[in-house]
Amino acid sequence: MNAVTPSRGAAGAAGAAPEAAAVAVRDLSFRGRLDAVTLSVAGGALALIGANGAGKSTLIHVLVGRLAPHAGEVQVYGRPPRSPAAAAMRAYVPQRISFPTHLRVVEVLTAAARLKGATKERALAAAERMGLQDVLGRPIGALSGGMTQRLALASALFDEPPLWLLDEPASALDGGGLERLADWSRAHVAAGGTVVVSAHRPEEVEAFAEDAVLMRAGTIVERLPVSALFTYTLQRGEAPAAPLPHDWRVRREATHPLREVLGGRRD
Repeated sequence: MNAVTPSRGAAGAAGAAPEAAAVAVRDLSFRGRLDAVTLSVAGGALALIGANGAGKSTLIHVLVGRLAPHAGEVQVYGRPPRSPAAAAMRAYVPQRISFPTHLRVVEVLTAAARLKGATKERALAAAERMGLQDVLGRPIGALSGGMTQRLALASALFDEPPLWLLDEPASALDGGGLERLADWSRAHVAAGGTVVVSAHRPEEVEAFAEDAVLMRAGTIVERLPVSALFTYTLQRGEAPAAPLPHDWRVRREATHPLREVLGGRRD
């Protein structure tokens, strides 16, 4: 279960976050994967968007403390990422996680609660929030990939440390799981928390991220509102989205800056 980095102890709810910026990065470089990256995140939900290899995961791994930068400065709430104080203020969920397949869902949640010095009830409440209440007795090996990712999110985030670092969490989620994560993320931000989430499919974070950093080849190309990533037009067609008139739907098309960092892909 050590693929999920929990907060150390009870750092407090999102509203207890310190006054320093959640993330402060200046001139960060790492082995050709990051080049002079400068970024500040004071709060809210920020999406790191770019093609595979753009440097999104590397940046998150530096913020988690898994990687030490070769140059530049990095702080998490004013502390070095590898410090116990920084670890207590954040939670990290990787793109994919492997739990022991023989363990039951409830056993993973109980272990996570024990590790964090929290009550089992809080972990179970998070499991229900992610729609896991009907699979608590199942072994991990019987879960789908989407349900396993829901468990990873519930077991890492249930004590709601101020900063959430999510590395492409939607890649293994089904639609229902993504909707639940988006609801939880919006509530976390509303309570004063911060979310940094990476994605190479920006439509996956469109529902809950406010700002986006576009990355390419280890550099930040542009920072802009998520609402500026797409244009929308009404079109007639199949699968109408209520409350639009029957046989109408919204067409989403990536704007030029987004197509540039994703290699010209059109949504």
